[in-house]
Amino acid sequence: YQETMTPELGIIEGFFGRPYSWDERADLVRALAPAGYGFYLYAPKADAHLRRRWREPYPDAELQALTAFAEVCRQAGVRFGVGLSPYELFLGFDAEAKAALGAKLAQLDSLGLADLGVFFDDMKGDLPDLAERQVEIVHWIAERTSAGRVIACPSYYTDDPVLDRVFGQRPANYLEDLGAGLDPAIQIMW
Repeated sequence: YQETMTPELGIIEGFFGRPYSWDERADLVRALAPAGYGFYLYAPKADAHLRRRWREPYPDAELQALTAFAEVCRQAGVRFGVGLSPYELFLGFDAEAKAALGAKLAQLDSLGLADLGVFFDDMKGDLPDLAERQVEIVHWIAERTSAGRVIACPSYYTDDPVLDRVFGQRPANYLEDLGAGLDPAIQIMW
């Protein structure tokens, strides 16, 4: 007897280009939830408040739209989450950065997050202790968020040398060190 496991199905809005509209997102959730899609991770690359401008709070109108969409997800029985890409935070994770990150987490937690992604992809990463720095950040976040699940995306998530050309030479044993350092409760994606 061999048990087959169906992979968890969900939507990750984490692409470059024109993001979905709020109506398109709601329609997508309502259409796919009955087919077993159980989570929505809001992480469009075009949302600067999750990327290069992550230190800035969401303006009220955008926060209200996110809050309303989180409710659409909950009503459909879909876990709502956000993917935060704290741009280059690992270059200086000092008291000022921690205060800004804490404020961002509080704002995101106000949405009733089920999931929180911490994404280090698409940014320079050629530091010898990159994995160690990222482990520290992810653990710091995991200790402070109310999200039930924390998911990390590494800087170098594939062996494809294009990442080294674009973001700098990956540190030796980066993925191994990241995996060994992260709490097993932290999920990994790429």
